[in-house]
Amino acid sequence: MKKIISLSLILGFFFIQKSNAQNPVGFPDGITVGTPTVTIPAGSSYKMAVAGGIITEKVRVATNGTTFWADFVFDKSYKLRSLNEVAKYIKLNKHLPDVPSTAEVTQQGIDLANTQAILLQKIEELTLYVIEQNKKIERLNKKVRQLSKK
Repeated sequence: MKKIISLSLILGFFFIQKSNAQNPVGFPDGITVGTPTVTIPAGSSYKMAVAGGIITEKVRVATNGTTFWADFVFDKSYKLRSLNEVAKYIKLNKHLPDVPSTAEVTQQGIDLANTQAILLQKIEELTLYVIEQNKKIERLNKKVRQLSKK
């Protein structure tokens, strides 16, 4: 008798789980996970909304035909802003050039692939600034050595 009751309970839980998985509530335009404070905007291409956060060990963002990756910074035709131009931009706008403002992020959110490309662009620009600074330091050191020999 205990085996029959146990089996009935297990099968009951199985069917409840299967029923919930097959018939999620409120998913006509996509899947909403968590409290209903996050919703999928009508007519959008989004398929899932998650309230409360996601924890994972790995995320891969697939970008088909990526044309925006930041390697263009190392192209000879790329115009690197002077540090003075960057300083003026920051003073006026309170954020780095080509980086979304707080207001833009608050209104539109963050596209992970695009944000990663922007951050890489800034790292590559910083690398170019450091290389240029190093060249200036080497020239100055050479002049100091020449002057100290006199």
